[in-house]
Amino acid sequence: MAENAPDPLVSQMSRQRRLWDAAKLVPLFAGILMLVPVLFLIGSATSAALVYVFSAWGFLIVLSAFLSRALKRSMKPSGAKIIRSKG
Repeated sequence: MAENAPDPLVSQMSRQRRLWDAAKLVPLFAGILMLVPVLFLIGSATSAALVYVFSAWGFLIVLSAFLSRALKRSMKPSGAKIIRSKG
């Protein structure tokens, strides 16, 4: 009996789809992160809110760069031969 080994192309497409889904959720996540200081505007913690906003902003930049790099790598053909017709 042959074992059902996962197809590398299917697993690569699944990974790429998960990365695209994560990239689509980043703006929603960013909106939620940026709205958190609004909850604390009642007090006088303006400096703490600014530190939080800029820290969250930096985190979102790093997260976006990571997802961008991962998506770029997943879009490259992985050893597959591309047949081009002359004509």
